[in-house]
Amino acid sequence: MSESQQNPAPPAGPEDRGFVGRSREMDLLRAALAEAKDGRGRVALLSGEPGIGKTRTAHELARYAETQGFRLRWGWCYDGEGAPPYWPWAGLFRTYVQQTEPDLLRGQIGPGIADIAGLVPEVGDKLGDVPEPTQVDPEQSRFRLFEAVSSFLKRAAADEPLLLVLDDIHWADEPSLLLLRFIARQIDDSRLMIVLTSREAEAAGNPTVTETLAQLSRLPAFRRHILGGLEIDDVRLFFRSEAGQDADADLAQSLLAHTEGNPFFLGEVIRLLASQGRHGQGELGLPQGVREVIGQRLRRLSDRCIQALTTASVVGRDFDFRMLGTVLEDFSEIDLLELLDEALEARLVEDTPGRSDRYQFTHALVQQTLSESLSASRKVRLHARIGEVLETLYGNRPENHAAELAHHFSQAAPVLGIEKLVHYALMAAHRRPGHCGQRGILSGHRTVEGHDHPGRRERLSTGDRRVPIQPPEDSGRPGHRRARRAVRGRGHGLGDAQARRNG
Repeated sequence: MSESQQNPAPPAGPEDRGFVGRSREMDLLRAALAEAKDGRGRVALLSGEPGIGKTRTAHELARYAETQGFRLRWGWCYDGEGAPPYWPWAGLFRTYVQQTEPDLLRGQIGPGIADIAGLVPEVGDKLGDVPEPTQVDPEQSRFRLFEAVSSFLKRAAADEPLLLVLDDIHWADEPSLLLLRFIARQIDDSRLMIVLTSREAEAAGNPTVTETLAQLSRLPAFRRHILGGLEIDDVRLFFRSEAGQDADADLAQSLLAHTEGNPFFLGEVIRLLASQGRHGQGELGLPQGVREVIGQRLRRLSDRCIQALTTASVVGRDFDFRMLGTVLEDFSEIDLLELLDEALEARLVEDTPGRSDRYQFTHALVQQTLSESLSASRKVRLHARIGEVLETLYGNRPENHAAELAHHFSQAAPVLGIEKLVHYALMAAHRRPGHCGQRGILSGHRTVEGHDHPGRRERLSTGDRRVPIQPPEDSGRPGHRRARRAVRGRGHGLGDAQARRNG
């Protein structure tokens, strides 16, 4: 490991940008910090999805703590092989040892100097003449080390209140987690606060982390703070901070819907808009940084799980188990349930509340990342297959699902033609006049060249209701023009018949 890896320091905060949102969490964290300063030690966990702002929130608390007289030390866990046991703790103590006067350090370490020096060899370099630890069995040795570390921290905090931040504990090694459990039980009467950050999905997939958090949650000193997405007002503030201008109401709402208030995703999307010289016009894209973050989570899944989720992503944000199983003919019901359990554990999908056998992606950008990994040809054919399966499942009563069917058949028009698109678009319009031309139905209909001939157009030009059509994006393309003309042509007859019935 490099020298910088061996001696971690707090990550630099974005000084030029304001910290947005989290007022409730910061109030609670500042209150906990005040309690710790008064001699009632505290442990706080900041958890949430990648990019939600856990480390940034910890950084803001650390900045505040230093104004309150706290001494700050920061360590983080290594995502990879080769890190020695206790590595996050060793890095944290290393900087403390290097920056503390020898006489003060010797008094704070106390009689556990031999054990501490085994964890942080720099103690010997700083103090010299460190005795060799007494040889005992491994269990006794570990207990002695834990007691030495805990006593060291409490003595150090008595001289100066101490804030320790352990970042990314979902990657922590087992010895580090055991030491954390031990210290957390000992700090009730100390001027010490420990802040932990963790990704929920990765923590849930690590039994040792799960057990550690379960034990911590039983301690009076422990509080868990689950960070969610920013609210609309905070999204506006975030946009101003990043872009230097205000976002109008439509853009702010679009950003919120697209990113669900995830600060990292928001920043990436705003920078993408700026790089393209746009201010929110058109579709919001998927920045490379967002792809990479989501891709890291997806790579932890099995190939078959990714295959199932990729197919589900074409269905939409939420999907039905029975329908997905029918589309994935090669997957048995048991296999598919196990694969979805894998995705549930990874927090990439979740059960749809109040809907049995229905799932939804935990974030719209997860669905978008998976969907955009497919070739255009493959996606078109999946839409065709999904549309046909839904037709069968909905049986003789497709009216309630006409817009959904029209959406899939619009995407499948290059291989199926436009007859089913028009049929279900008209059905949707009959139930909800004025909606069949919304972008959700026609915007994906890129081209139907080769599927529009005079006989078909003549058949599509009969009917008994006028259907208002709102032109979608790219509506000037030949395929879109033909699709709209076909629906309009059929709609004129519909309008006349309806007028006669209404007298």
